[in-house]
Amino acid sequence: MVFNMNSLAPYSRSSIIFDADFANETITIAQPLTPFSKNTTFKELHLTSIIQEKNRKIRLGVKCCHLKLIHQYTLSNNTKVPAVELTYELPVKETNIRSAFRLPLSTKYIIKGKLLYGNLEFYTSRDFSIRDISLTGLGIVIPKKKNKARNPLREIKLNEEIVIGIILVDMDKNKPVGSLPIKTKVTRINNNYSETHSLAGFKILNLGNKGETILTKFIHDAQIEELKRLSRRKS
Repeated sequence: MVFNMNSLAPYSRSSIIFDADFANETITIAQPLTPFSKNTTFKELHLTSIIQEKNRKIRLGVKCCHLKLIHQYTLSNNTKVPAVELTYELPVKETNIRSAFRLPLSTKYIIKGKLLYGNLEFYTSRDFSIRDISLTGLGIVIPKKKNKARNPLREIKLNEEIVIGIILVDMDKNKPVGSLPIKTKVTRINNNYSETHSLAGFKILNLGNKGETILTKFIHDAQIEELKRLSRRKS
């Protein structure tokens, strides 16, 4: 779901579809991680999905004009979960999201990485950690000190281009689900993130179709796992 798509600050929430009633033009979805409430307000809401068309992937969407909260929606296994019924308006249109959903990493879905900077190699857990990731960028947390000295990674500057190799890991599987070499550009540095760590934001410059497919599946699987976990807690 994309909120206020045509504004300067759109934002998205991820969900899964429970049911669709094409005759009445309604789609029932799971409550997202940040749930809808009776106080939820927005100017626009679009329901979107990515499809493969010939040699490229496109995002298609429909505008939603009304929503109804369902506090106890019955699934096929008779489990009752919170849901949202969206009324949509045709036609389906190609859509463009100016900002991408960013996945916070968990203990099950993690990313290992190697960063090249100043002719040195830096590794996750030892020199930095990856906090979150999307199809357009990632955030890394940098310890301010390394072996009681200033961490050389704190010397990175805005707009510098840096190569990062990432390995996508599902801890329930015996081998990584994917590995990607990516070229990035530093777009944000926050040295006041905490007393002991800085936060840096990187824009991904060269993901490509194959890399996008691998990373999209990783993010999607992690989101679905989190939705299932929350549903189990509430049932």
